[in-house]
Amino acid sequence: MKKIVLFMVLVISMLSFSGSFSLSVLNLTTIGMDDGSLDYFPIVYVTYRPFDFLSLKVSDYLLLSHDTWTFGSFSIFKPRYYYLESKFKISNFDITLDVLKARLKKTQTEKLDGLRVGGLKFDYFGAGAFVRFGKFDLGVAYDTSNLFAGYAQADLLGFKIGGYFETKYQQISMDLNKSFGFKNININTWAALSAKTSDIANFSYLVGAKLQYKNISFSTQYLKLGSNPYDADYQEGDPNSVAFTPDAWAFYADLDYNFNNYILGVFLRHNSEWSTAGYLPLYGAKLTFSDFTLKIGNGDLESNIAGEQKIAVELNYFYSLDFDKLFGMKRVSISEKTGPEIKSETSSYNSIMDVILGNEGETYIVKGVVTAPKDLLGKGSFYIQDEVAGLMIYAPALTDMVNVGDVVIVTGTSKLWNGIIEIVASNVEKVGEAVPKADVLTSLSKSFLSSLVYVEGVVKEKNKYDFMVDTGEFIIKVYIKKGTNIDISNIKVGTAVKVTGILSIYKGEYEILPRWQNDVEVK
Repeated sequence: MKKIVLFMVLVISMLSFSGSFSLSVLNLTTIGMDDGSLDYFPIVYVTYRPFDFLSLKVSDYLLLSHDTWTFGSFSIFKPRYYYLESKFKISNFDITLDVLKARLKKTQTEKLDGLRVGGLKFDYFGAGAFVRFGKFDLGVAYDTSNLFAGYAQADLLGFKIGGYFETKYQQISMDLNKSFGFKNININTWAALSAKTSDIANFSYLVGAKLQYKNISFSTQYLKLGSNPYDADYQEGDPNSVAFTPDAWAFYADLDYNFNNYILGVFLRHNSEWSTAGYLPLYGAKLTFSDFTLKIGNGDLESNIAGEQKIAVELNYFYSLDFDKLFGMKRVSISEKTGPEIKSETSSYNSIMDVILGNEGETYIVKGVVTAPKDLLGKGSFYIQDEVAGLMIYAPALTDMVNVGDVVIVTGTSKLWNGIIEIVASNVEKVGEAVPKADVLTSLSKSFLSSLVYVEGVVKEKNKYDFMVDTGEFIIKVYIKKGTNIDISNIKVGTAVKVTGILSIYKGEYEILPRWQNDVEVK
C-alpha cells in the first residue's frame, strides 16, 4: 500500500511540472434522520492537461466494484472512465475527439429529480467524435465490441430538438424543449419518446413543464413506459441502474417558493408500483439552501437507505484541487496597500466552489482568471472564474488594474451581497495569463452565478437599457450597464442574437451583463 501511495505522489509531482493537473470530488450524501443511517456516492474527476488542446481525463464512482491494473508488483484499481480528449476549432466548427474508455451522455429530460427518458448514456471503449456548429450539435461514439451510438441536436424555430440512436439496446429516441414567456410568467416544457427499433409501437414517453411567476414555481411531469425498461432511469446512484419495469408509470409535482436564496416547497410523487400495492402517494415538504435539502414526507424518502426514512437530509459537496504547471509562469505582483503580503509561491488554494458552499465570513485564498475588469460592471468589483464556477471580487482599495485574461490569487472573506456570494479582497496578486472561456448557459441556476456565459436566441422584448432573449429553454434578461457604452439600437423584437456576459441576479431575476460591444452579436 505504501508503494502505491509513493508511486501516485511521484506521478502527480511529475505531471505538475509538465502540465496542469486538477483533482475534483463530488459527493452525493443522504442522511436518514429517523435513525442516522447514511447513503453517500462519491465521484472523482481527474484531469491532466499537458497542452491546451489535449487532456487525459479520469472519472470514477468510488464505491462501485473495480477491476485492477497490475504493473509488476504494483496493483491499482481500474477507474470507470479514462480517456484522451482533444479539443480544437476549424473555421466555425468546434471539434472534440476522444479515445479509450468514455461515456457519451446526451439528454434533455433530466429536469425534475433527474428522471430521464430517451437520450444517451452510452459507455464505450473506443473512440468518439463530436462537432458543434452554430445551432447544430452532432456526435458519434464507437465501441470495439462493434457497438455505436450517435445523436443530433439543433435549435429550430424556437425548439431545441434532439434525436438519438444506440445499438447496445437497439434504442431510438427523440426529445425536445420549448420555453414560452407571458409578461412575468415563464414556462419551460419538455417531452421525449423512446423505443426499441424492433418494437417502435410500444414506445415510452415523458411530458413535463415548469411554470414560474416571480418567486413561485410549479413543476410537473408524467412518465409512461412501453415495453423497454431501459428507456428510462434516474440520476441517482449508479447512472446505469434501471428504475422501472415495462408498462410502469410515474407522476411528479413540485411547488416551490424562493426567498433570499432559500427554497421552501412541497412535493408529490406517485407511481404504478405504489398504486398496485395500495400505497398512498408520497408527499411532503422540503427546504433547500444551496446544495443542502431537508425533506419531510409521509413515507420512505430514500430507497437506497434501509428502513423507512420519513425525514432526510441531502447534502451535495464539491471539492476541487488544482496544480498549475511550474515552468513558464510569469509573475507580476499586484497587492493592496493595506493588506499583508502573499507569497508568490502559494501552493494551496480554495476552489471557488469552496467559497460558494462555505460559511459566510470565512477567509479564503482563491485562484482564477479574470473575466470582467474592475469597475466595469460594478464599482470596486471584478469577476474571476476557475474550471468549475465564477466569483465576484470586491476590492475597492485596489488601485492597480486587473485585465481580462489575468490569472490572479485573491485573499479575502466571503460575503453574501444581494443574493450573490462575493469575496471582499484584502490582497490580489497576478501570477500569469490565460484565456477565459464562456460556457453556454443551460439553465437559470445559481451554479452559473458570476460565471462568464453565453446564450443564443430571439429577442422577445426590448427596453432602453435591457432586452429579453428567448433561448428556447428559458427567457433571460440582458441588462446593459451604463459604463460599458454598449449600443443596442440595432436590437429589435424578433432579432436573433448571441449574448456573452456575466450571469448576475437582481431582485430575484437572473440577468446577463455584457462587458463590451462584441458581447452582443446579431446573428
